[in-house]
Amino acid sequence: MTVCAVVFLSVPALTRERTPDTSPLNITIPAAEIPYNTSNGGRFPGMYQSLTLSNDAAYAGHSAVDYALDPVGGWAQTLGRISFDVVMTWMPGGSGWLHEEWHRAVLGRYGFDSYNDIYKFNIGSDTVAVSHVSDADLAWLKEHHNPDMVRLMEAGNEAEIEQTRIMRRDSFFAGRPLKHDLVWYYLSLVNCSYYIYMCTTDEADTMTDKMSRKEKTVEERDFTGLDFNAWIYDLNRPDEKYSARGTHISGNGIDRYIKKSDLSDSELRYLRRTAAVSLLNFVSPQLLGIDRFRTTDPFTGGGLELNGTLFHHLTSFGWDIGCDMFFREGEKNVEVILHGYSNKSHFFPGIEAGLFRDPVTIAGKTVYASLRALAFVQPRDSRFKTSKMEPGGLLGAGIAYPFSSFGEIFLEGSVKSDGWVTGDVYLDRQAELRTGVTFTI
Repeated sequence: MTVCAVVFLSVPALTRERTPDTSPLNITIPAAEIPYNTSNGGRFPGMYQSLTLSNDAAYAGHSAVDYALDPVGGWAQTLGRISFDVVMTWMPGGSGWLHEEWHRAVLGRYGFDSYNDIYKFNIGSDTVAVSHVSDADLAWLKEHHNPDMVRLMEAGNEAEIEQTRIMRRDSFFAGRPLKHDLVWYYLSLVNCSYYIYMCTTDEADTMTDKMSRKEKTVEERDFTGLDFNAWIYDLNRPDEKYSARGTHISGNGIDRYIKKSDLSDSELRYLRRTAAVSLLNFVSPQLLGIDRFRTTDPFTGGGLELNGTLFHHLTSFGWDIGCDMFFREGEKNVEVILHGYSNKSHFFPGIEAGLFRDPVTIAGKTVYASLRALAFVQPRDSRFKTSKMEPGGLLGAGIAYPFSSFGEIFLEGSVKSDGWVTGDVYLDRQAELRTGVTFTI
């Protein structure tokens, strides 16, 4: 947090600039995410794919609403975007759909079947389940891979926060006006923080009891109930058998749902603190509608644009609190991220840097190259209660080839060590490949 304050306050001759509403609409078709799509008999969508498809839905929907209501004026467009985003909470492609798909991605990583109940189109429902998950699969995951069990519980929250961060980053680099997607950001972030807080109240137990009475069969039952009570519960009990939860009140299957009353005083305090710290996700000039700041690069004398945001992610071992900073000078797009990983009582640092869509000429043709590097230390074995650390990181590269004036094909690859990385379903070491097509409208 202190580093960010220095970055924003020490820039000379700082002025605000709002990007004109002239940016094109980019729609990306994420064709492949390997090995996720090809392992365990084939799975779709992976974390990257569902995030990209949800971004497409937001970008296309907001642009369509603005275009349709442009003759009426700004207030009509704003109300139109609000209405669209609220309805999309319960629709495929919306933030709720994305939330559940990231839960499902963790299950799919091990070949476990599940179903996203968003496809039941229960508009206005208080809860949406990931159903058709077996007790046996959850028991196996808990016993053999507790960090993934913990990741499973926080993955939906991770999805929504990461989406707003990625959308704001892409807005900065591509020049898409923030007004198009601002309501989406706020709805997602408010939902994330409120959901954590709600899990610490008596309402959590009332809601859990209601779900337990309603869901008679294992197939219709959600995989976990309220996400964050289960998250803090499994963080603190890595070696407990899943069957220790007891029998469901129907007498059919394991009692999956963790109530507020099942948590210890220290677990409840940690969860309340988590809800408070999650408000860091709102610390961003972009959430005030400020697209970018403009100043002069003190080293080159060139024009420099910058912006940034704080963020808070739940992880398989606790938290990741950081600062994401965006820089643009000429055609250079640079991102620098400072990570602060924490488990119950220890801090572990990390730093990340990326170069996005750098134009490179190959055989007389301009293509766009991207690079990403992440280095960190994290708690050993993703343990919540350890002071031992292990180093790790990720290296990634990508290239986008324009095949016409309105489209390009891209190929991205990465290799990572053991450890938690936002938006990467694998907690162990893994090499990954992504490809697809982006159309400009």
